[in-house]
Amino acid sequence: MKKILLTSTMSIVSLFSFLFLSAKKINKNFTPSATFDKLWIDYDVTDNGVRGMKIHVKFTAYQMKDMDAFLAIYFQTDDENATWLKDKNSKYNSTDGYVAVYRSIKPQYDPAIFNDLDVFMPYSELDLDPGEYDLAMDVKLIYKTGGMISKLTTHYFEFTKPGTKPTITGGAAVITATFKDLWIDFDVYENSEKGMKIHAKFSISNMKSIEGYLACYFEKKDGTRLTSTNSTYRSKTGQLAVYKSITPGYDQADYNDMSVFIPYSAFDLSAGRNDLKIDADLIYKEGGMIQHMKYFDFWINK
Repeated sequence: MKKILLTSTMSIVSLFSFLFLSAKKINKNFTPSATFDKLWIDYDVTDNGVRGMKIHVKFTAYQMKDMDAFLAIYFQTDDENATWLKDKNSKYNSTDGYVAVYRSIKPQYDPAIFNDLDVFMPYSELDLDPGEYDLAMDVKLIYKTGGMISKLTTHYFEFTKPGTKPTITGGAAVITATFKDLWIDFDVYENSEKGMKIHAKFSISNMKSIEGYLACYFEKKDGTRLTSTNSTYRSKTGQLAVYKSITPGYDQADYNDMSVFIPYSAFDLSAGRNDLKIDADLIYKEGGMIQHMKYFDFWINK
């Protein structure tokens, strides 16, 4: 009787040991990861007296509870060479000497939802010479000790280094714009083509007689650019875009309803619902950013 009881007890202990070791082995197979939701930028903000941009990222982290990690953003040119920006002063840099900015995280839950993790990047730390640039952000989650956990997104933007903007003759006034509103009329026709009409309300200062454009660039919700081979609806870098030319007649100019039409046929989309967004900017005629105005979310059924 004692022998049978002992054998049964040992069997139960062995079973629990097996289950514990199996669970431990399974847990080891879980890999930290993340899913990206969206990215947006506040331009021309000031942090401790320094002018730059505040980058906001929304994402969810998995299997990362109590793990030290970083949101890492690396910067590169948006051209055929895709050259990483080289750091010049060892302030905002990666370990291999390229321009980068980081934000530390240590999730307290699994999964952990970050609705608005922001990081500030001074314009001066892009370490660029005066000029106009098409750039890209490579956004990742990385381990504290190095190594990638998950790539979140690539976000494209334009940057003009101060000192290259046109100025009003006889003065040095900087052009500024104040965004007020943006809305869309869907399913309208223009020249027998069905599409949508984008309306923008804004005001401009110090741009009298200077030619420019209201530029609307199109992206997916996750920041992936929509591309186009149609030269009518295409930026210099191949992004789907539509433009409306402007030449203000006054130093203080108000545009209560500037509209621009784009046909649905210009969108190369998959069947079903497509969640998209507009990046509305004011740019110079020759290219280069005057001022970012608005990200606007919308969707199209193909």
